[in-house]
Amino acid sequence: MMKEFVQIIITEEFESVSNKQQNSLLPTEKQLISEVLALYGFRSEWQGKRSNGGMNNSTFVLHTSDEDYVMRQYETHNDQAKIAFEHGVLTALSNTDFELHSPTPVISLSSSSREDADQEFKESNHSNEENRQTYQIVRDHITGTFKIVTLFRYLKGVNPVWDSPDQLLPLGRAAGHLSTALAKLKLELEPVYPPYYRIDEAYPLCTPERLLRMCASPPETLEACTDELRQLQDELPGLFKALRGMEQLPHQIVHGDVNASNVLVDPEGNMSAILDFEFATWDLRVMELAVPMSDMLTMDKSEEWMWQAQANLVQGFREEVELTADELEAIPQLILLRSLDVVMHFISRMLEGTDKPEVAAGQIVKLKQRMDWMQRNEEQLRQLLMK
Repeated sequence: MMKEFVQIIITEEFESVSNKQQNSLLPTEKQLISEVLALYGFRSEWQGKRSNGGMNNSTFVLHTSDEDYVMRQYETHNDQAKIAFEHGVLTALSNTDFELHSPTPVISLSSSSREDADQEFKESNHSNEENRQTYQIVRDHITGTFKIVTLFRYLKGVNPVWDSPDQLLPLGRAAGHLSTALAKLKLELEPVYPPYYRIDEAYPLCTPERLLRMCASPPETLEACTDELRQLQDELPGLFKALRGMEQLPHQIVHGDVNASNVLVDPEGNMSAILDFEFATWDLRVMELAVPMSDMLTMDKSEEWMWQAQANLVQGFREEVELTADELEAIPQLILLRSLDVVMHFISRMLEGTDKPEVAAGQIVKLKQRMDWMQRNEEQLRQLLMK
Protein backbone atom coordinates (compact mmCIF):
# COMPACT_ATOMS: atom_id res chain seq x y z
CA MET A 1 0.00 0.00 0.00
CA MET A 2 1.26 3.46 -0.86
CA LYS A 3 2.62 5.40 2.10
CA GLU A 4 0.56 8.49 2.86
CA PHE A 5 2.55 11.25 4.53
CA VAL A 6 1.40 14.48 6.10
CA GLN A 7 2.75 17.46 4.18
CA ILE A 8 5.91 18.76 5.88
CA ILE A 9 5.56 22.11 7.62
CA ILE A 10 8.96 23.74 7.25
CA THR A 11 10.12 26.51 9.53
CA GLU A 12 11.84 29.51 7.98
CA GLU A 13 15.18 28.45 9.42
CA PHE A 14 14.90 24.88 8.17
CA GLU A 15 13.63 26.05 4.81
CA SER A 16 16.79 28.12 4.37
CA VAL A 17 18.93 25.06 5.05
CA SER A 18 16.70 22.98 2.83
CA ASN A 19 17.04 25.39 -0.08
CA LYS A 20 20.80 25.28 0.20
CA GLN A 21 20.67 21.50 0.10
CA GLN A 22 18.30 21.48 -2.85
CA ASN A 23 20.49 23.96 -4.71
CA SER A 24 23.35 21.48 -4.44
CA LEU A 25 21.43 19.08 -6.65
CA LEU A 26 21.19 19.28 -10.42
CA PRO A 27 17.67 19.48 -11.89
CA THR A 28 18.12 16.02 -13.40
CA GLU A 29 19.11 14.67 -9.98
CA LYS A 30 16.04 16.21 -8.35
CA GLN A 31 13.84 14.67 -11.04
CA LEU A 32 15.46 11.26 -10.60
CA ILE A 33 15.11 11.34 -6.81
CA SER A 34 11.44 12.33 -7.04
CA GLU A 35 10.78 9.47 -9.46
CA VAL A 36 12.58 6.97 -7.27
CA LEU A 37 10.78 8.06 -4.11
CA ALA A 38 7.46 7.72 -5.94
CA LEU A 39 8.40 4.16 -6.93
CA TYR A 40 9.01 3.42 -3.27
CA GLY A 41 5.64 4.90 -2.37
CA PHE A 42 6.73 8.22 -0.86
CA ARG A 43 4.28 11.07 -1.46
CA SER A 44 5.64 13.80 0.83
CA GLU A 45 8.04 16.60 0.15
CA TRP A 46 11.70 15.80 0.62
CA GLN A 47 15.02 17.53 1.01
CA GLY A 48 18.32 16.10 -0.03
CA LYS A 49 21.94 16.58 -0.93
CA ARG A 50 24.73 14.73 -2.65
CA SER A 51 27.02 12.73 -0.42
CA ASN A 52 30.40 11.08 -0.70
CA GLY A 53 29.52 7.68 -2.08
CA GLY A 54 32.85 6.26 -3.13
CA MET A 55 34.00 5.84 -6.70
CA ASN A 56 31.55 3.14 -7.77
CA ASN A 57 28.19 4.87 -7.33
CA SER A 58 26.36 8.14 -6.72
CA THR A 59 24.94 8.68 -3.25
CA PHE A 60 22.34 11.10 -1.90
CA VAL A 61 21.15 11.75 1.66
CA LEU A 62 17.38 12.31 1.70
CA HIS A 63 15.15 13.72 4.44
CA THR A 64 11.43 12.86 4.38
CA SER A 65 8.65 13.29 6.91
CA ASP A 66 9.06 9.62 7.77
CA GLU A 67 12.81 9.30 8.37
CA ASP A 68 16.14 9.82 6.65
CA TYR A 69 17.41 7.63 3.82
CA VAL A 70 20.45 7.14 1.65
CA MET A 71 19.76 6.71 -2.06
CA ARG A 72 22.44 4.92 -4.02
CA GLN A 73 22.60 5.00 -7.81
CA TYR A 74 24.94 2.26 -8.93
CA GLU A 75 27.40 3.33 -11.60
CA THR A 76 30.28 0.93 -12.29
CA HIS A 77 28.47 -1.81 -10.32
CA ASN A 78 25.28 -1.38 -12.34
CA ASP A 79 24.63 -5.13 -12.53
CA GLN A 80 21.60 -6.90 -11.10
CA ALA A 81 23.51 -10.06 -10.15
CA LYS A 82 26.07 -8.08 -8.11
CA ILE A 83 23.39 -6.06 -6.37
CA ALA A 84 21.19 -9.10 -5.73
CA PHE A 85 24.10 -10.83 -3.98
CA GLU A 86 24.96 -7.70 -1.96
CA HIS A 87 21.35 -7.31 -0.84
CA GLY A 88 21.08 -11.03 -0.13
CA VAL A 89 24.07 -10.78 2.20
CA LEU A 90 22.62 -7.72 3.96
CA THR A 91 19.23 -9.37 4.40
CA ALA A 92 20.75 -12.58 5.76
CA LEU A 93 23.12 -10.64 8.02
CA SER A 94 20.20 -8.80 9.59
CA ASN A 95 18.90 -12.18 10.80
CA THR A 96 22.11 -13.08 12.67
CA ASP A 97 23.43 -11.94 16.05
CA PHE A 98 25.65 -9.30 14.43
CA GLU A 99 25.52 -6.43 16.91
CA LEU A 100 26.71 -3.51 14.76
CA HIS A 101 24.47 -1.72 12.30
CA SER A 102 24.64 -2.55 8.60
CA PRO A 103 22.77 -1.04 5.64
CA THR A 104 19.12 -2.05 5.40
CA PRO A 105 17.66 -1.94 1.87
CA VAL A 106 14.14 -0.54 1.78
CA ILE A 107 11.61 -2.85 0.15
CA SER A 108 10.31 -1.25 -3.03
CA LEU A 109 6.87 -1.42 -4.63
CA SER A 110 6.05 -3.30 -7.79
CA SER A 111 5.40 -0.83 -10.57
CA SER A 112 3.69 -1.86 -13.77
CA SER A 113 4.73 1.46 -15.31
CA ARG A 114 8.34 0.29 -15.16
CA GLU A 115 7.77 -3.12 -16.74
CA ASP A 116 8.97 -2.12 -20.20
CA ALA A 117 12.15 -0.55 -18.87
CA ASP A 118 12.72 -3.51 -16.58
CA GLN A 119 12.31 -5.99 -19.42
CA GLU A 120 14.67 -4.06 -21.70
CA PHE A 121 17.26 -3.85 -18.94
CA LYS A 122 17.00 -7.57 -18.17
CA GLU A 123 17.42 -8.51 -21.82
CA SER A 124 20.60 -6.46 -22.05
CA ASN A 125 22.01 -7.57 -18.69
CA HIS A 126 20.98 -11.23 -18.42
CA SER A 127 21.29 -10.90 -14.64
CA ASN A 128 19.88 -12.67 -11.59
CA GLU A 129 16.38 -11.55 -10.61
CA GLU A 130 16.41 -12.59 -6.95
CA ASN A 131 15.97 -9.78 -4.41
CA ARG A 132 14.44 -7.61 -7.15
CA GLN A 133 12.16 -6.03 -4.52
CA THR A 134 15.06 -4.21 -2.85
CA TYR A 135 15.98 -2.01 -5.81
CA GLN A 136 14.43 -0.14 -8.71
CA ILE A 137 15.52 0.29 -12.31
CA VAL A 138 15.28 3.81 -13.71
CA ARG A 139 16.28 5.59 -16.88
CA ASP A 140 19.11 8.12 -16.71
CA HIS A 141 17.62 11.32 -18.17
CA ILE A 142 20.95 12.45 -19.60
CA THR A 143 22.37 9.27 -21.15
CA GLY A 144 19.14 7.36 -21.69
CA THR A 145 20.71 4.27 -20.09
CA PHE A 146 19.14 2.28 -17.29
CA LYS A 147 20.52 2.52 -13.76
CA ILE A 148 19.81 0.51 -10.64
CA VAL A 149 18.82 2.57 -7.60
CA THR A 150 18.36 1.51 -3.98
CA LEU A 151 17.11 3.21 -0.84
CA PHE A 152 18.83 2.38 2.44
CA ARG A 153 17.79 3.55 5.87
CA TYR A 154 20.16 6.27 7.05
CA LEU A 155 22.70 5.20 9.67
CA LYS A 156 24.00 7.84 12.06
CA GLY A 157 27.71 8.17 12.68
CA VAL A 158 30.91 9.42 11.09
CA ASN A 159 33.94 7.80 9.53
CA PRO A 160 36.71 7.49 12.13
CA VAL A 161 39.99 9.37 11.95
CA TRP A 162 42.88 7.30 13.27
CA ASP A 163 44.46 9.58 15.86
CA SER A 164 45.63 6.83 18.21
CA PRO A 165 46.80 3.27 17.50
CA ASP A 166 44.43 2.17 20.28
CA GLN A 167 41.51 2.89 17.90
CA LEU A 168 42.55 -0.04 15.73
CA LEU A 169 41.73 -2.56 18.46
CA PRO A 170 37.94 -2.00 18.13
CA LEU A 171 38.27 -1.97 14.33
CA GLY A 172 39.89 -5.40 14.49
CA ARG A 173 37.15 -6.62 16.83
CA ALA A 174 34.47 -5.23 14.51
CA ALA A 175 36.03 -6.96 11.47
CA GLY A 176 36.31 -10.20 13.44
CA HIS A 177 32.74 -9.96 14.74
CA LEU A 178 31.54 -9.36 11.19
CA SER A 179 33.57 -12.33 9.94
CA THR A 180 31.97 -14.58 12.55
CA ALA A 181 28.48 -13.43 11.53
CA LEU A 182 29.14 -13.78 7.79
CA ALA A 183 30.47 -17.32 8.34
CA LYS A 184 26.94 -18.34 9.40
CA LEU A 185 25.27 -17.14 6.19
CA LYS A 186 23.93 -19.65 3.71
CA LEU A 187 22.87 -18.04 0.42
CA GLU A 188 21.45 -19.68 -2.66
CA LEU A 189 22.74 -16.81 -4.80
CA GLU A 190 26.12 -17.24 -6.44
CA PRO A 191 28.68 -14.46 -5.83
CA VAL A 192 29.77 -12.50 -8.87
CA TYR A 193 33.24 -11.47 -7.76
CA PRO A 194 35.96 -14.13 -7.67
CA PRO A 195 38.15 -14.46 -4.57
CA TYR A 196 41.00 -11.97 -4.27
CA TYR A 197 43.59 -14.63 -5.05
CA ARG A 198 41.89 -15.43 -8.39
CA ILE A 199 43.05 -12.07 -9.62
CA ASP A 200 43.60 -13.51 -13.09
CA GLU A 201 39.79 -13.72 -13.44
CA ALA A 202 38.85 -10.42 -11.84
CA TYR A 203 39.95 -7.82 -14.40
CA PRO A 204 39.60 -8.74 -18.09
CA LEU A 205 40.89 -5.30 -19.11
CA CYS A 206 43.96 -5.59 -16.90
CA THR A 207 45.07 -9.20 -16.76
CA PRO A 208 48.34 -10.12 -15.03
CA GLU A 209 49.92 -10.52 -18.47
CA ARG A 210 48.82 -7.06 -19.59
CA LEU A 211 49.98 -5.50 -16.33
CA LEU A 212 53.43 -7.05 -16.75
CA ARG A 213 53.58 -5.69 -20.32
CA MET A 214 52.77 -2.23 -18.94
CA CYS A 215 55.60 -2.66 -16.45
CA ALA A 216 58.02 -3.62 -19.22
CA SER A 217 56.88 -0.75 -21.45
CA PRO A 218 55.05 1.90 -19.38
CA PRO A 219 52.40 3.77 -21.41
CA GLU A 220 52.56 7.56 -21.67
CA THR A 221 49.35 7.83 -19.67
CA LEU A 222 51.21 6.40 -16.65
CA GLU A 223 54.35 8.48 -17.10
CA ALA A 224 54.06 9.70 -13.49
CA CYS A 225 54.88 6.22 -12.18
CA THR A 226 57.24 4.91 -14.88
CA ASP A 227 60.01 4.11 -12.41
CA GLU A 228 57.66 2.18 -10.12
CA LEU A 229 56.26 0.18 -13.03
CA ARG A 230 59.70 -0.83 -14.26
CA GLN A 231 60.70 -1.97 -10.78
CA LEU A 232 57.46 -3.90 -10.35
CA GLN A 233 58.26 -5.86 -13.50
CA ASP A 234 60.75 -7.94 -11.53
CA GLU A 235 58.70 -8.13 -8.31
CA LEU A 236 55.16 -8.97 -9.43
CA PRO A 237 55.84 -12.47 -10.86
CA GLY A 238 56.88 -13.64 -7.38
CA LEU A 239 53.64 -12.29 -5.90
CA PHE A 240 51.53 -13.97 -8.59
CA LYS A 241 53.34 -17.23 -7.86
CA ALA A 242 52.74 -16.89 -4.11
CA LEU A 243 48.99 -16.94 -4.70
CA ARG A 244 49.06 -20.57 -5.81
CA GLY A 245 47.60 -22.89 -3.22
CA MET A 246 45.52 -20.23 -1.50
CA GLU A 247 42.38 -22.20 -2.38
CA GLN A 248 43.31 -24.63 0.42
CA LEU A 249 42.71 -22.03 3.14
CA PRO A 250 39.34 -21.60 4.95
CA HIS A 251 36.70 -19.80 2.89
CA GLN A 252 33.45 -18.03 3.72
CA ILE A 253 31.48 -14.94 2.71
CA VAL A 254 33.58 -11.84 3.38
CA HIS A 255 32.93 -8.10 3.23
CA GLY A 256 36.31 -7.63 1.56
CA ASP A 257 36.73 -3.89 2.13
CA VAL A 258 36.67 -3.11 5.86
CA ASN A 259 38.48 0.20 6.38
CA ALA A 260 37.90 3.66 7.86
CA SER A 261 35.77 4.81 4.90
CA ASN A 262 33.40 1.85 5.34
CA VAL A 263 32.79 1.99 9.09
CA LEU A 264 30.98 4.48 11.31
CA VAL A 265 31.61 5.51 14.90
CA ASP A 266 29.23 7.20 17.34
CA PRO A 267 29.96 10.52 19.15
CA GLU A 268 31.92 8.61 21.82
CA GLY A 269 34.11 6.99 19.15
CA ASN A 270 32.60 3.52 19.49
CA MET A 271 32.19 1.38 16.38
CA SER A 272 28.54 1.58 15.38
CA ALA A 273 28.18 0.36 11.80
CA ILE A 274 29.87 -1.34 8.85
CA LEU A 275 28.85 -0.08 5.41
CA ASP A 276 29.33 -0.79 1.69
CA PHE A 277 28.99 -4.51 1.10
CA GLU A 278 29.32 -4.08 -2.68
CA PHE A 279 32.39 -6.31 -2.88
CA ALA A 280 31.05 -9.06 -0.62
CA THR A 281 31.91 -12.47 -2.04
CA TRP A 282 33.07 -16.00 -1.24
CA ASP A 283 36.74 -15.65 -0.35
CA LEU A 284 39.49 -16.42 2.14
CA ARG A 285 38.33 -15.82 5.70
CA VAL A 286 41.66 -14.18 6.54
CA MET A 287 41.21 -11.49 3.86
CA GLU A 288 38.94 -9.67 6.33
CA LEU A 289 42.07 -9.00 8.40
CA ALA A 290 44.58 -8.64 5.55
CA VAL A 291 42.59 -5.85 3.88
CA PRO A 292 42.66 -3.31 6.75
CA MET A 293 46.28 -4.29 7.52
CA SER A 294 47.22 -3.47 3.93
CA ASP A 295 45.34 -0.18 3.90
CA MET A 296 47.30 1.03 6.93
CA LEU A 297 50.76 0.62 5.42
CA THR A 298 50.84 3.91 3.53
CA MET A 299 49.29 6.06 6.26
CA ASP A 300 51.21 9.18 7.19
CA LYS A 301 52.23 7.83 10.59
CA SER A 302 55.49 6.96 12.32
CA GLU A 303 56.80 3.39 12.20
CA GLU A 304 56.22 3.03 15.94
CA TRP A 305 52.61 4.22 15.58
CA MET A 306 51.97 1.88 12.67
CA TRP A 307 53.41 -1.21 14.37
CA GLN A 308 51.31 -0.61 17.48
CA ALA A 309 48.22 -0.06 15.36
CA GLN A 310 48.87 -3.26 13.40
CA ALA A 311 49.34 -5.19 16.63
CA ASN A 312 46.03 -3.84 17.96
CA LEU A 313 44.24 -4.63 14.70
CA VAL A 314 45.50 -8.23 14.73
CA GLN A 315 44.71 -8.66 18.42
CA GLY A 316 41.16 -7.35 18.01
CA PHE A 317 40.45 -9.63 15.06
CA ARG A 318 41.92 -12.71 16.72
CA GLU A 319 39.81 -12.12 19.83
CA GLU A 320 36.83 -12.89 17.59
CA VAL A 321 38.25 -15.35 15.04
CA GLU A 322 40.64 -18.25 15.61
CA LEU A 323 42.92 -18.26 12.57
CA THR A 324 44.96 -21.28 11.51
CA ALA A 325 48.76 -21.24 11.24
CA ASP A 326 48.45 -21.44 7.45
CA GLU A 327 46.18 -18.39 7.38
CA LEU A 328 48.65 -16.39 9.47
CA GLU A 329 51.47 -17.54 7.19
CA ALA A 330 49.62 -16.19 4.14
CA ILE A 331 48.90 -12.69 5.50
CA PRO A 332 52.04 -10.92 4.17
CA GLN A 333 51.27 -12.01 0.60
CA LEU A 334 47.58 -11.18 1.05
CA ILE A 335 48.46 -7.68 2.27
CA LEU A 336 50.28 -7.12 -1.02
CA LEU A 337 47.51 -8.83 -2.97
CA ARG A 338 45.01 -6.28 -1.64
CA SER A 339 47.15 -3.45 -2.99
CA LEU A 340 47.71 -5.25 -6.30
CA ASP A 341 43.97 -5.77 -6.66
CA VAL A 342 43.37 -2.03 -6.16
CA VAL A 343 45.97 -1.26 -8.85
CA MET A 344 44.35 -3.59 -11.37
CA HIS A 345 40.93 -2.22 -10.49
CA PHE A 346 41.91 1.38 -11.20
CA ILE A 347 43.96 0.56 -14.30
CA SER A 348 40.81 -1.13 -15.63
CA ARG A 349 38.78 1.98 -14.83
CA MET A 350 41.41 4.08 -16.61
CA LEU A 351 41.29 1.87 -19.70
CA GLU A 352 37.51 2.04 -19.88
CA GLY A 353 37.60 5.84 -19.45
CA THR A 354 35.98 5.96 -16.00
CA ASP A 355 38.94 7.48 -14.13
CA LYS A 356 41.88 9.67 -15.03
CA PRO A 357 45.35 8.04 -15.22
CA GLU A 358 46.44 9.94 -12.10
CA VAL A 359 44.21 7.72 -9.96
CA ALA A 360 45.82 4.51 -11.19
CA ALA A 361 49.30 6.07 -10.99
CA GLY A 362 48.75 6.93 -7.34
CA GLN A 363 47.77 3.35 -6.55
CA ILE A 364 50.80 1.98 -8.43
CA VAL A 365 53.07 4.14 -6.29
CA LYS A 366 51.34 2.82 -3.14
CA LEU A 367 51.79 -0.77 -4.30
CA LYS A 368 55.49 -0.22 -4.80
CA GLN A 369 55.75 1.40 -1.36
CA ARG A 370 53.99 -1.57 0.24
CA MET A 371 56.24 -4.06 -1.54
CA ASP A 372 59.32 -2.15 -0.42
CA TRP A 373 57.98 -2.07 3.14
CA MET A 374 57.30 -5.81 3.08
CA GLN A 375 60.79 -6.54 1.84
CA ARG A 376 62.23 -4.67 4.83
CA ASN A 377 59.75 -5.79 7.48
CA GLU A 378 58.29 -9.20 6.60
CA GLU A 379 60.17 -11.03 9.33
CA GLN A 380 59.03 -8.56 12.00
CA LEU A 381 55.47 -8.76 10.69
CA ARG A 382 55.52 -12.55 10.94
CA GLN A 383 56.73 -12.34 14.51
CA LEU A 384 53.81 -10.04 15.32
CA LEU A 385 51.35 -12.44 13.69
CA MET A 386 52.67 -15.49 15.52
CA LYS A 387 52.36 -13.99 19.03
